[in-house]
Amino acid sequence: MNFLRISFRQTLGSLRLIGLLYGITLVLGLLAALPFYNTLKAEDQNSLSFLNLLNGFDYTVFSDFMHRSARAISPLMSVGRWLGILYVFLSVFIAGGILAQFAQPLGARPVIAFQASTFWSACSHYAGRFLRLFGVTFLFVLAGAGIWLVVGSLVSIGLSDTLSERGLFWIGLVFFGLFVLSATLLLCIGDFAKVLMFREDERNAFRAFGRAARLVLRNLGKTYGSYWLLIGIGTGLFGLYFLVDDLVPMRNWPTILTMLVVQQAFVFARVGLKVWSLGTAYGVYATLPKPAPVVRLTPVAEPAYQQQPTVEPDEDKSGTTLI
Repeated sequence: MNFLRISFRQTLGSLRLIGLLYGITLVLGLLAALPFYNTLKAEDQNSLSFLNLLNGFDYTVFSDFMHRSARAISPLMSVGRWLGILYVFLSVFIAGGILAQFAQPLGARPVIAFQASTFWSACSHYAGRFLRLFGVTFLFVLAGAGIWLVVGSLVSIGLSDTLSERGLFWIGLVFFGLFVLSATLLLCIGDFAKVLMFREDERNAFRAFGRAARLVLRNLGKTYGSYWLLIGIGTGLFGLYFLVDDLVPMRNWPTILTMLVVQQAFVFARVGLKVWSLGTAYGVYATLPKPAPVVRLTPVAEPAYQQQPTVEPDEDKSGTTLI
């Protein structure tokens, strides 16, 4: 796991990059949060029922509010969807800059020099390739979801007469787990395909995805194992956040500000985890045995007929006639 330690060290040395990405995430969040807050403030009509939400989610308050103010909230939902699409695009766009950051040699000092011009140049240079790769990865994930849905539905229909609702639920849960495994495997392959396109200057998304798939499947422990390890760390962060959320009730301004700081620290950690994940893929790829490139010899075209110089039988090379 030396590559995890090295990539973690490089991630800690890229705090300026993580801060930039956190700032972009914060701006996108504010674009949705501020209009939503103003709409809620205008639609609550000074009702005290919203104070019940400080103790936890209350479905009665939520349903009453949506029944009364659904027309005002629906445009904000559309804005949220478009911001989600923009966030996905930015996640693909910044991948080239993150890989360029990890491509720098790591010296004795853990801090890696960050240059905004180099970062944005790498982002724009690889944006087209990574967008095509995102389309390929999404196509495979969608196909996998369709396959598991069809197979799971057929199995449930075939066993519906012999199993109870609880048994059918477990069948659905098993096939959902299989979909999660296949989807995470495809996403892992997509990350290694990004690294391959970056390091090998590959432009064909399908070919890069296929080559990355062969590398991942031949080295599941290093590739898919490290990917799931980072997923486990992210899940642990979610669990830690929910634990703190239960321990700190938001009933006054100090507790609300405390939870605000905790939430932003969680967002910053999630951004750092994303950078660490791509940096780990970059480090793992450098240690994997890769097949030697196939050298294709270009055949040299030879003329069908090549006239040879001839010497007359009664003359030597100097031109003297032999008697």
